[in-house]
Amino acid sequence: MSKRNWQSRVFGQSTDLNFTSTLLLPAYAGKIGLHEARVNGDGSVTLESRGGKITGGHDGLLYYYVELDPRRESFVLTADVFVENYGREGTSDTPQQCGFGLMARDTVGPARREPYDPSFQEIPAPSNMVYLGLFAGNRDENALRVTRRRGVYDPGELVGVTLDHLDLPFETRIVTGGKGVRMTLGRDEKGFFAAAETADGAMSAPWYIPDCPPNLLEQQDPERLYIGFFASRNAQVRFAHIDLQVTDYTAPDPAPALWVPVNDNVKPTLYLRSGTKAPAPDYALTLQGNEDGQADILMNGVPAGTVALKGERPAALAVTLKPGDNRFDCLYRFKGRSLRESFTVSLDKQASPSELYAAPQGREDAQGTPDQPLSLQAALRRIGQGGTVYLMGGDYREALALEPEQAGGLERPKTVRPAAGEKPRILGGLALNSCFWRVLDLTFTKTRNLITGSFNLVENCVFHDCEETGLMIGRGQPAGFNFAWPSHNTVRRCESYGNIDPKHMNADGFAAKVGVGPGNVFEGCVSHDNVDDGYDLYNKVESGKSSPVVLRGCVAFRNGIWTDPADQEHVILGGGGGNGFKVGGEGLPVGHVLENCVAFRNLMAGFSDNFNPGKLRVTGCVSVDNEQQNFIFRDNPLTAPAGVYRDNISVRTAPSDWPDAITGDVDGSNRLWRG
Repeated sequence: MSKRNWQSRVFGQSTDLNFTSTLLLPAYAGKIGLHEARVNGDGSVTLESRGGKITGGHDGLLYYYVELDPRRESFVLTADVFVENYGREGTSDTPQQCGFGLMARDTVGPARREPYDPSFQEIPAPSNMVYLGLFAGNRDENALRVTRRRGVYDPGELVGVTLDHLDLPFETRIVTGGKGVRMTLGRDEKGFFAAAETADGAMSAPWYIPDCPPNLLEQQDPERLYIGFFASRNAQVRFAHIDLQVTDYTAPDPAPALWVPVNDNVKPTLYLRSGTKAPAPDYALTLQGNEDGQADILMNGVPAGTVALKGERPAALAVTLKPGDNRFDCLYRFKGRSLRESFTVSLDKQASPSELYAAPQGREDAQGTPDQPLSLQAALRRIGQGGTVYLMGGDYREALALEPEQAGGLERPKTVRPAAGEKPRILGGLALNSCFWRVLDLTFTKTRNLITGSFNLVENCVFHDCEETGLMIGRGQPAGFNFAWPSHNTVRRCESYGNIDPKHMNADGFAAKVGVGPGNVFEGCVSHDNVDDGYDLYNKVESGKSSPVVLRGCVAFRNGIWTDPADQEHVILGGGGGNGFKVGGEGLPVGHVLENCVAFRNLMAGFSDNFNPGKLRVTGCVSVDNEQQNFIFRDNPLTAPAGVYRDNISVRTAPSDWPDAITGDVDGSNRLWRG
């Protein structure tokens, strides 16, 4: 091994002890929060990590590394790599965000706070990087790949940063407890390269990694390059016969161009929120803009009217469509500027009554009456603005898919609900990618349910035994563009339970995360017995912060714990969460509002900030007998405590070693558990 000064450091989000308990089965509880680099008698190094994560924009990991000067030094780092544990011990489960390998990066985060402070959460550690190893999100978890992250110039602005997993041009596999594999990671004047031992025992030729020029890791700290070995999330790996060769480096002139992320999230935009296909001539053209102003509208070349647009609220203009295509030319005027947009709305000539009936065995060409029902998708296509699709009983194996062109109108939403006395079940999932729909009194099971549209109501629905989150609002595109994200959706008096994904770490009850616009509300909902969190409002730094979500009068219990309905003794503990209400993520400040909510007997905290330093407002909430803290809203090194907490009550019916921790505006109206 090189005589250079090797050192180890634990840094980044989720390396604190509070997070990692759900990554370990009870038999391994003694390893909670363990991050240890051990130099063995034979000179090998064992890294054991029980926490952290590899994400699109930042990391939390155990790193054993040396520093080089990227302006003057190149390197070739080689080691035999032996996997001693990968994923939760005692199971075949490998949680996502788990990884290990040979790594180079342009910064390391501040070392984890020691001794551990349960009222503090570690901060994200964004870095450009490249590594050769495994990542649990890969298609084949035993196949070595190269992972690279590009576009980190400002650690506080990571919108559009990318994490890519690249296949090697040769196949190399590594398995837990199996034969070690020799790996190489290096840099020279041509760029970063990787090599590894192949199935025949020979080393591959160096492979220069695409779009990894030699100056890739000189963005945040151009005077230091960090290279070494890492483990993250839940891995124990031994690196033997370590060989570090450092040579002189002469930088190319001119320096190779670097990839720069684009965050085009502020341009004025005019959206058509009503559908582009209408089955009836009576139509409400519904527009939304992101600047206060007005839109003057021509319909088929003739002035049709003007709508006022204010505060990103939609406005509607009643028109009568002619058969075929109708062109709307809109002049959007705001702040002394203007924008022209055109939309086409097509009128289908077939009749469209205000009521249609669908059935699992309905036909595409039926009349849509109770005795001649349509198929589900045919009914959804044919119903006009203000109309209702009634579902007959039975199991619908196709998705209840609502596309943008099928939208209702501002004052005339479309509705889908059971017919009187009927009990339909949707097994194909909900894909609500439209606007102005009401989904009422339905049961969804077996698969995912996602809202990516806006101005919708989901009420009195049940989501159970799904292979993903019961109901999620989010995954808005493009990154960092709140206006385009799902907005102003209300989920009211719904229940979500028994949801479990194959990794045992992502199936929440309800979620509004990863690209969520303004005005979304959960009201009077109940979430229980899901393998992950009850309610998850997670952010991703590379997508940009979501808008505030309101949770009012909601309940969460026994989340992070899934019980097999066919075998009550078969219990699975979640591998990534188990909070009742998890209201943030990755250090992005978002002022979510929680009012009169209740959490009890969840695997982790009842209410957790999950590293959200924003101005949370938590009022009248009750938290009882959660496995960890009832309330944990922590201090952080990025901002002053900002949340406002009033009339919250923490109850323990037995002693607990997990005192509540709330930092911010906390007055005497709160009754907290201090241990």
